[in-house]
Amino acid sequence: MKTYILKRLLLMIPTLLGVTMVVYFIVRLAPGDPIEAMIRNQSGHIDPRAMKESADKIRERLGLIDYHFLRDPLFGPEKSWAAKPTGAWFWCVDSTDKVASAAVGYVQWFSRLCVGDFGESIKFRSSEGSRDPLLLLKERIPVTATLNVIAEILIFVIAIPVGFAAARYQGRWFDRVSSLVLLALYSIPVILAGTVFLGYLGMGGSGWHLFPVGNLHSFGYEKMDWVQRNLDLLWHSTLPVVCLVYGGFAYLAKMGRASLLENLRADYVRTARAKGLPEEQVVYRHALRNSLLPMITALVLAIPGLIGGSVIVETIFSIQGTGLLLVDAAKCYDLALLMAETLLYGVMTLVFLLIGDILYAWADPRVRYE
Repeated sequence: MKTYILKRLLLMIPTLLGVTMVVYFIVRLAPGDPIEAMIRNQSGHIDPRAMKESADKIRERLGLIDYHFLRDPLFGPEKSWAAKPTGAWFWCVDSTDKVASAAVGYVQWFSRLCVGDFGESIKFRSSEGSRDPLLLLKERIPVTATLNVIAEILIFVIAIPVGFAAARYQGRWFDRVSSLVLLALYSIPVILAGTVFLGYLGMGGSGWHLFPVGNLHSFGYEKMDWVQRNLDLLWHSTLPVVCLVYGGFAYLAKMGRASLLENLRADYVRTARAKGLPEEQVVYRHALRNSLLPMITALVLAIPGLIGGSVIVETIFSIQGTGLLLVDAAKCYDLALLMAETLLYGVMTLVFLLIGDILYAWADPRVRYE
């Protein structure tokens, strides 16, 4: 097992390299640049005079045009690559070849990453005034993690018993009603559900104004005691957690039902019944454990999936987490921040896949990775 874990950890390096390369080239080759996005965002409400300034003056103010050029004999003297701009060194706006510029920019980004330099955010600052993407993520991760931990607990506490109960009482009223409800829940898009909740249940909408939106805490949260803090957190997180939960809950419950039904029809279950074992012991001692194996895979894939889904949920409810930060970074071409979040999500996904393989071997003695 130790050898397998070491191999998987080493394989993470080329995998992350490929993921970050794809994202970097997509962003770099997309139309527009961060300066144009900055002018567009600032127009009319932050700095109206920015529209009257030339793009070159803005780049000079941000330190984006102090380049050192490398001549490439393959492209001739007219072609040059921007190799080391100061400030946002990874964005080569003056390069005449976007593909070549992106290739050089990615090499620069990766070389800086190897020494712990994630670059500087062009648009955002942390509460400490730093443009370091790691500090920005450090401030937002607790918000996203809180929502996802609550959602993950609810999904598995509710979905697994519902799915197994539907399989246990196949064909009865509980199985039919739960199947209809789960299918309906799985068919509702998160965007639609979030918009409806926001309009009819959220404060500031046109409905009942039952739940606050925009933050996970009330004003004066620091002065509350432990019980009040947790109740306040549950009140603020109700709508976004429901949006995160219902889709995964329906999927996992249907998976649990199908898995248990498959094992109840297996030969070893028939043998246990033929020996005269009680039905409860056959189901919960023999069939149930083997039915949990597919659920382990769902567990490790659900966590990165929830984090990805929080991009939509946080945007709808204006929650200041990593999902909303990712959307804002994409709007203004903030490449340093986009790459930092891509690396974070990539590492989390690969780590949870590795944990899933380890749990699979623990749950099933037949699985060995030696």
